[in-house]
Amino acid sequence: MSTFGRKADMSLITIGAMTRYKGRSSSKIVERAFPHVVEIAIPLGGLGKRLNDMRDFHLERGLKSRTRSCRREGHDYVRWCFANAELAKAFVDQFGGEVSP
Repeated sequence: MSTFGRKADMSLITIGAMTRYKGRSSSKIVERAFPHVVEIAIPLGGLGKRLNDMRDFHLERGLKSRTRSCRREGHDYVRWCFANAELAKAFVDQFGGEVSP
C-alpha cells in the first residue's frame, strides 16, 4: 500500500472518532453524565444580565457551566445540564425554566 493510501485510511479513522466541535463532547454524552436538564426559553432580546447571573450561580457553587442550545417549534432554548436534581431545582427556583425529562 502506498503512503498516500495509508494517510487516507488514517484520516477516515480519525474523522469517525472526532466530535462535532474540536474538544467538545456530544450533547448525548454530556446529558448522560448530567441528566438533570433545565430548559430556559431565550427571549428575542437575549438573556442579557440574566445570563451573567446564571453563570455566577455556577461559579459560586464551584460548578462548570454545561450548556447546550436547541431550537424547537420556532423558539430558541438554552439547556443547562446538572449532575444532581437538587442543584437543578435551585437553578429553576432562581431563574425559572423547566426540568426536562
